[in-house]
Amino acid sequence: MKLWRLRLRTMTAITITTMLIFAVALVYFGVSWYADNIEERIIAQLSPDASKAFSDIDRGVMPDQRQLQALIEVLPGLEDEADNELIKSVFLFGLLAVLLCSLLGYFISRRIAAPLGELADAARRMATGDFSGGAKIKANPIAEVAFLVDSFESLTRELQMMERRLKFNTMAVAHELRTPLTILQGRLHGIADDVFPLDKQAIRHLIVHVEGLARLVDDLRTLSLAETNSLVKDTQPLDLAAECAAVAEAARPLMDEAGIDIDMSLEPAPICGDRQRLRQLLLILMDNVRRYAASGKFLRCSTGLQDGRPFVAIEDKGPGFPPGVEAHGIELFWRMEPSRARKTGGTGLGLSIARAIARAHDSDLQIKTRPDGGAIVTVVFGKTS
Repeated sequence: MKLWRLRLRTMTAITITTMLIFAVALVYFGVSWYADNIEERIIAQLSPDASKAFSDIDRGVMPDQRQLQALIEVLPGLEDEADNELIKSVFLFGLLAVLLCSLLGYFISRRIAAPLGELADAARRMATGDFSGGAKIKANPIAEVAFLVDSFESLTRELQMMERRLKFNTMAVAHELRTPLTILQGRLHGIADDVFPLDKQAIRHLIVHVEGLARLVDDLRTLSLAETNSLVKDTQPLDLAAECAAVAEAARPLMDEAGIDIDMSLEPAPICGDRQRLRQLLLILMDNVRRYAASGKFLRCSTGLQDGRPFVAIEDKGPGFPPGVEAHGIELFWRMEPSRARKTGGTGLGLSIARAIARAHDSDLQIKTRPDGGAIVTVVFGKTS
């Protein structure tokens, strides 16, 4: 076990044991050293006869009667003095041990508690909306404190990412709403000022923009449901093959109109999911082929098991995804056209919604460009039903 990853209770036990051993050793060796000094001082105070008798007894030799008598006469007073000095030494060295152990405990507790104070300061900064600084805490020898610091740093990074996503999404929503609202406002002002005639064609033109706004609001609501884990409600055993066949059949008129041939390669792929949301996901992926890959005139829908996991794949022979799509292909309002044109009629939220539905079903949405041209979007689910 590494010292810098000891549990708090282990570190506390080691610290207390170390301080106790240090205190006992300090008192023991200190009193022993002081007792030798007391003995030397007492011997220096003895008369020559008493000193000679003490020396003989210390060597195990029987002293002279006269010298022994001289030692016996002064011995009671010397014993009282020695006892008092020893008691004093025990008290002094005990007090010194307490002082040193207190200093040691103070520095250890500071090292343990210092990150907590820095965490508190960082938390106060975060409470004011400042996520930029982070905690910036060095490694700590206590496992619990190190885990707390790592968790706080992860939380800080998540909050920073959420703040950036919130700012980006807010700007993206404002950007997407500005154009249709500006058109509506200008058209309505023109009608009110008799610049444009109020006829059925003008009304139909306005309805198109209102419907676009309605689709945008509905897509944003779908994403908000995903953020609160409320996207999937009614789950039941399903077969991806049957769902793909049903969605492809429903989308066939639009595909025929666009000149797209649908090829089906459907193997059983049982899952447990929300039929409505899964069909929404499949329709988004198929409709993306119609919007952005109609030039390839081809769409293949495949289902089956991949390493024991159900999957559905939508392939086309269009231009494929632009370079770097893995980094931004599922950002909000991203479109295949670099100019972000709205000529295809989409809101730019399709892949974001598809990803949200996939994640709600414990699955992974993968996008890539095929080596021989075209794109493939694969959704691999976590387990079979």
